[in-house]
Amino acid sequence: MSTIDTIRRRGGSEIHKASTGNRGLVRTISALSAWYGNAMVKRRTRLHLSELSDELLKDVGIAPADARREFGRPFWD
Repeated sequence: MSTIDTIRRRGGSEIHKASTGNRGLVRTISALSAWYGNAMVKRRTRLHLSELSDELLKDVGIAPADARREFGRPFWD
């Protein structure tokens, strides 16, 4: 008999116990996914910032040196 057959035959409480064991894994995967999504947004934003001309940067109140420094930061930072 396989594990899944054992879980089904014993009743609903066993199914609940089997599914609650994965909550930590699901939370971890969810947190990693959110972190990765945020990191990619930062990367794209910094890439767009690097493409702006000095005049446009001054218009939005960012010094060109600050923009270059920001672009040089790693995506996870």
